[in-house]
Amino acid sequence: MLITQRTPAILAALIAAVGLLLLTHTAAAQTAADSTITLDWTASGDDGVVGTATSYDLRYRTVGVTGTDTLSWWNAATRVTGLPAPHASGTPDTMPVRGLTPLTTYYFVLRVADEVPNWSGFSNIAVRTTTGDLTAPAAVTDLAVTATTGTSMSVRWTAPGDDGTSGTAASYDIRYSTAPITSSNWGSATTVAGEPTPAVAGTQQTFTIAGLTPARLYYVAIRATDSSGNVGALSNVPSGTTTDTIAPAPVHDLSMDPDGNPVDPFLASTPTTEVASDAR
Repeated sequence: MLITQRTPAILAALIAAVGLLLLTHTAAAQTAADSTITLDWTASGDDGVVGTATSYDLRYRTVGVTGTDTLSWWNAATRVTGLPAPHASGTPDTMPVRGLTPLTTYYFVLRVADEVPNWSGFSNIAVRTTTGDLTAPAAVTDLAVTATTGTSMSVRWTAPGDDGTSGTAASYDIRYSTAPITSSNWGSATTVAGEPTPAVAGTQQTFTIAGLTPARLYYVAIRATDSSGNVGALSNVPSGTTTDTIAPAPVHDLSMDPDGNPVDPFLASTPTTEVASDAR
């Protein structure tokens, strides 16, 4: 091979072209739940496809490249932080990109740098759409108080779903208050513990709220949450009054005499005996 002053530049261009070709054929992406996209690719190298590079720069946008102006797209893209250090050439590398918007299409491009740094060209564009559950459980509309005792109140409702009225929600939040419950004062209502696990949509479920005060009016409401953290709207708000189980206090001042001195109730109730007179 003839060595000239242009040889280093030619080699550098050849190395960049080989690296770009490798990225073009290996960059890929997998979409996972919870609005996370995991990107996979094969490490190129420090010098083309030889050795180990120094760093990666991964960026994304929600719009694709217009025409061939990848540089403008790249400059406006969001940079992913926390990227791993490159592995040796030919080794698989991966990066989960979290915190993305659910049900949104993203475009990803990767570049590689050596220690100088010399930067590779742009990789192919990996296009993926995030999953994610944006549908909250439906609001319970038939919550009802079915029974009360002096210290408890039993309620019944029809299970909503995970997505509206379909599927199975993840959890319930049941709260009660001595004032009507609204969306505004929901946070100040008393939470209960031990709610049942949601059943499949359409199933009748029951629960008993304990630890209440006798002879008091209570309002109760319920909300369901799905596995993605979507919280359903507030249910209807029925009320119930706990049973009056407190008896009157005993009387301690029965039968006071006119002088204000207590009279022994036993002596006061003893019958008197009268002797008949012989007089005619």
